[in-house]
Amino acid sequence: MALLVGCTEKGNDAAGATSETTNGIAIVAFDGAHMPIPQARVTLYQRAGFTPAESPSEDVNIQEQSQFLPSHVSALETATADDSGMVQFETELDQCQNARCYVEGIAGEDSSLMVWTKLDAVDSTADEIELLPSVSLTVRTGAAVSDSTMLGSFLKLDATPYWAKNDGSEFVFSHVPAGLYTLLADDQPVAAVSLDAGTSVDTLVRFQELTREYVFEDFDDGDSLNNLAKTYKNFGWYYMPHKGAVFESPDSASGFAGALVDDGAGGKYLSLKYAIQDTAYVMLGTHLGLDSGYYDLSALSAVRLKVRGDCDFAVALEHYRQIENNNYNKALWMGTANDKWTELVLRPGKEVLDSKNYQVPWDEISNEIGIFSIFIYNGTRLEIDEIVFEGIQIID
Repeated sequence: MALLVGCTEKGNDAAGATSETTNGIAIVAFDGAHMPIPQARVTLYQRAGFTPAESPSEDVNIQEQSQFLPSHVSALETATADDSGMVQFETELDQCQNARCYVEGIAGEDSSLMVWTKLDAVDSTADEIELLPSVSLTVRTGAAVSDSTMLGSFLKLDATPYWAKNDGSEFVFSHVPAGLYTLLADDQPVAAVSLDAGTSVDTLVRFQELTREYVFEDFDDGDSLNNLAKTYKNFGWYYMPHKGAVFESPDSASGFAGALVDDGAGGKYLSLKYAIQDTAYVMLGTHLGLDSGYYDLSALSAVRLKVRGDCDFAVALEHYRQIENNNYNKALWMGTANDKWTELVLRPGKEVLDSKNYQVPWDEISNEIGIFSIFIYNGTRLEIDEIVFEGIQIID
């Protein structure tokens, strides 16, 4: 999941709607198929705080958002939709013209449908809100458990009623509406997230100096070495086809650097292209250092990498010592890439176990890791960027 800069207001403007009646404000709740939602619980909120500007631009750096004061909301009225999906509030429209108002809609078992949208108090012709599948959001700090008590007890979504309590080194929002939200810690903006309807989002947010992580590779330097292998110039990334597979990129002429694509402001990323059939596969790998060396990664809480493509693949962290026939015991996780850049989060305890293929529990080998590998089984391409070891701090 990509972190974006923005505000809740900008993400949901198209959904909000009102109409003025003799009884105040009327709102109709619909689902994604434009069918009315009887028994939807609709709440009208009013903003209790204001920012100096209506909304920061999506181009504003999150550190620059410190000039924007946090906003809080308080509930004015709650009502239940009738059979036509309509609710009516006694609050007068003028009250929401003088201060920003929002509408929350919740329906379905366990809040399965939700919406949070700005109330459009100017346009009295729009009178519908669209409830979509809610989102599960987990925000991780990457901090050691012993450090987590130093963080604020709560994380909030700015200008909403949604908050999560600190649970170890993470904050869990079980159900929130889709949209674009600014995350606040101690009433200070720390990041912003874009949440698609019906998704389960797991993201890492950096908290001052508490977050522990190591950027294993971002490809921006354009060389063939991962960041742990910089000291050992002969040990970098390698790529190998198996059982008749063919690499198109990187090719033998240009080498590894020839598969690095410059995305301008987004930096460089690795673009692998290949042709495989039947049981063939291709692999990408790198030693973390010398063949006889290893790193203790037992504190690892996740491997995070951004991927895009059309394939299924496996990511492995392997023991430094060869067992037999050029095989190494490994912790292995499965992943899938699609046409959209996606952050893949691989957690210890979720690895695939198959002793016949040397796939073992992470805790059996985690303190002696020497190789990082990716095995690609189908499709035609895989693009990779920003490989991060969460929970790890390594001093070069």
